[in-house]
Amino acid sequence: MLRPRHHSGSRQAAEALVRTAPLVSRWIERLLAAHDPPLTVAQYLALEAVAEGEMVGAELARRAAVSPAAVSQLLAALEGGGLVSRARLEEDRRRQPLVLTEHGRWALRSAQTTLRAQLAGLLPDMPSHEAGALARLLELLRASLAGTPPPPRPPPPPGHGPKHRKRP
Repeated sequence: MLRPRHHSGSRQAAEALVRTAPLVSRWIERLLAAHDPPLTVAQYLALEAVAEGEMVGAELARRAAVSPAAVSQLLAALEGGGLVSRARLEEDRRRQPLVLTEHGRWALRSAQTTLRAQLAGLLPDMPSHEAGALARLLELLRASLAGTPPPPRPPPPPGHGPKHRKRP
């Protein structure tokens, strides 16, 4: 089997990403959980996607990095929190485009502001030109990740399924 060829720089960047991304992810999870209203990363990504325009289920799943089956739970939580609503189209009653409510727009802006401020606070001594380069590179990475669905979750190990759980 042929292995893909990677440039030394790509490997070095991937290694730095492997070391850094989980830490950034943990910060973002905690900041969103402490936000009012509390959000999960998937909910935050879904709000961003809905804010950008009309979204269908499969596209929303990809953009929020959840399985297509999990989209209904995600939407139920966002609707239940008053953050999104489903519009009805007279010309096609099967389609229900998602829109951010006023509360949803506010929650998204507030979460974005909180994340930016807290994460910028971690980089106070970074020279402006390096911060700009980092921003451009991260935007390229985001574009690449946004176009690729995450790998599927592995099945649960034997003995950890719902029928094997102990009852209280």
